[in-house]
Amino acid sequence: MNSFLAFLFNHARSLRDFILNLLFPIECLGCSQEDVWLCDKCFRKIPFNTFNYCLNCKKRNKYGEFCTDCSPNFYLNGVWIAGNYNNYIIVNLIKNLKYYYAKNLADILGKYLSLFLQNLLNKNRLTNINLQQSKIWRQLDKAKQSPLTILNFNQTIIIPVPLHKKRYLIRGFNQAEKLAQIVSKNFNLKINHDLIRIKHKTAQAKLNEKARKHNIKDCFVYRGENLINKNILLIDDVLTTGSTLNECAKVLKENNASEVWGLVVAKG
Repeated sequence: MNSFLAFLFNHARSLRDFILNLLFPIECLGCSQEDVWLCDKCFRKIPFNTFNYCLNCKKRNKYGEFCTDCSPNFYLNGVWIAGNYNNYIIVNLIKNLKYYYAKNLADILGKYLSLFLQNLLNKNRLTNINLQQSKIWRQLDKAKQSPLTILNFNQTIIIPVPLHKKRYLIRGFNQAEKLAQIVSKNFNLKINHDLIRIKHKTAQAKLNEKARKHNIKDCFVYRGENLINKNILLIDDVLTTGSTLNECAKVLKENNASEVWGLVVAKG
C-alpha cells in the first residue's frame, strides 16, 4: 500500500510540475531574463548580512551567539543568518522553492549560503600564530572567545532540519536537506540524517511566537550514534523566532552534542 501511494504521489508531482511550468515559466527573479531562475548579475546583487546579534534580545555581538542573559533560555548556541528576508530576490527564491516546488532554486540558495559561511569563517578564523609576544596573546584571547564550531570547523557535522514524512511526500523534497547537501559538498563536511520529525503539526508560519514554541514541542527525535563532543551546524531556509531550531538543538544536546549553531538563508 505504501509503495502504491508513493507511486501516486510521484505521478501527481510530475503533473503538478508540468502545470506549474506552464503557469510560471522560468525567468530571472531579478531582471526577468528568460530560462534562468537567477542570472549571475542579479545573484551578485544579493547582499549578505554584515553583523551578528543575539537572536532573542537583538543585541549585536561578534559571533551571533545568545548573550549571557538570554542563553539560559535556549539550547542553541547561536544563529548565523546569511541574508535579509525583506530583499525581494531572497524572498522570491525561498517562496518559489517551498511553495511552487522549484527545487532547482536550492542550488542558488545553497551557493549563497556557502559564500556567506565562507566569509564568516574567513573573518573569524585564527591565522597562523605570530611569534611576537603581544600578538600571541591577542590570538590566544581570540581563540578563547571563538565558537568551537569555527575553531574546529573541519570536524563540524551538518544536520538539516527535517520535514515530517507527510509533508515530504506532498512537496517531494526537503528544502533544508537540499541546502545542507550543497553546503556539505562545498566544505567537505559530513552530513547526518538521523534527526527525525515524528509529529505532523500546523505549519509554524501560521502561528505567533508563543504558539510556535508549543506547536513544535516534542516533534523531533534523534536516532543515530552518540554525538558526544560533536559540534553541529543545523541548516534551514528561514527562521522567524528560532523555535524549530531550538527544539532540534534540545534533542541533539540530549544526545550529548557539544555546540549547536543554526545556519539559515534569512530571518522572516
